[in-house]
Amino acid sequence: MAELVFMLDVDNTLVDNDRVKEDLSARVEALMGPERAARWWDLYEQVRRETDVVDLPRTLTRFRAAFPDESRFPHLADYVLGLPFDRYVYPGALEALAHLHALGRPVIVSDGDAVYQAAKIARAGLAAAVDDHVLIYLHKETHLLEIVQRYPADHYVLVDDKPRILAAAKGMLGERLTTLHVVQGHYAHPAERASYPPPDLAVDAIGDVRDLGPETFLGRGHYFG
Repeated sequence: MAELVFMLDVDNTLVDNDRVKEDLSARVEALMGPERAARWWDLYEQVRRETDVVDLPRTLTRFRAAFPDESRFPHLADYVLGLPFDRYVYPGALEALAHLHALGRPVIVSDGDAVYQAAKIARAGLAAAVDDHVLIYLHKETHLLEIVQRYPADHYVLVDDKPRILAAAKGMLGERLTTLHVVQGHYAHPAERASYPPPDLAVDAIGDVRDLGPETFLGRGHYFG
């Protein structure tokens, strides 16, 4: 039995997903023009409402159906399906995973669609960094008991950028879990953070995790800037 299991989020925790979206937005507009780019984002949000996750392949399919005459669609599809996610991994993220590997077992636990998110994690180099211990759910916070059964340990650490997820997980696992908020991305806004109970730990960037020893994760209420 591993003493510590680290459950790590992906988007805006290990991968700068805000920057991915910014670059995607610029590319869609450059290829399609502003009017059709606006339609792309309408479809993107429509798919997200229906499925509860970002699903870029499904968005592509709907965009193609809406504009079957779009001559530049192959270039859009190539860009979306081939996004170089390794370029968007946060500085220090892979080193942080290596550090956690020395302390226990890191497991990627991500929300997302089962196919594209899996490819994203592999292309970013994250799957290899955690020895392929990768779990993907629609709502990971509803699968925590399943996860702890799959990875038995003395203690668990959830590393995430979303205060809502951290609070929900803490409410379910209690003192078996240490929550670590990586204060990155748009969920780092003070108003968002104020809406939920504070995490056990917080760092300004994922790379800062490299400075934390095993005893830190068993303590409570620290901020490491």
